[in-house]
Amino acid sequence: MADHLQEEEQIDAIKQWWQENKVSVIGAIVLTLGGSFGWSQYQDYTSATAIAAADTYDEILLERASGESADQLAMLADTIRDENGSIAFAEFAALQVAAAAAEEGDFEQAQIELEKVMAGVEVDSTLGQLAQLRLAKVKAALGQEEAAIAILELGSDSFPVSYAQVLGDIHLAAGREAAALEAYQTAKAASLMLGGQSGLIDLKVSGLSLRTEQPVSEDAPQ
Repeated sequence: MADHLQEEEQIDAIKQWWQENKVSVIGAIVLTLGGSFGWSQYQDYTSATAIAAADTYDEILLERASGESADQLAMLADTIRDENGSIAFAEFAALQVAAAAAEEGDFEQAQIELEKVMAGVEVDSTLGQLAQLRLAKVKAALGQEEAAIAILELGSDSFPVSYAQVLGDIHLAAGREAAALEAYQTAKAASLMLGGQSGLIDLKVSGLSLRTEQPVSEDAPQ
């Protein structure tokens, strides 16, 4: 639950940031492209492309909030990508689609959408690390355990607690209790360092510590 809340808080922050900075983002995009386009093309892009993409992303947020299917959201997201290439908020849209698909149990579609995100962002960026975390969960759900572990073992500056906790969950599900305990201890340390609450992680650490404890031999000195 703690890692889920952390991710959702990040997504909420992204949504809020988008609402507050949409105009400036559009402006930055068109200014960047303005140097390579003629003035008339620049104006056309401003009016017909960037604003349309922003409006479509807003529509995706509204549709997801109303419970629309991942397939419908994907159609809207593809509109942004098809018309704008790797424009910044195409990745935000794909992340929304992936989340909706995962909630529906369609992990194949979630994986496709998350891989689209990874293709358009820096791996070490906050958005890149969030996409990788969710991709690791999806891969684990699809039975691609080694690939999921390889992602999580890279660690994360933005989501250190979540990366370690999900790694622990994967190891625990596979019966590797010692490895799970080590990962949970890492998550606990990261949570404390960040000043967060580690109640659920504490329970996992305490429970596994007892289960992995070596029994005292009857011949051992008392």
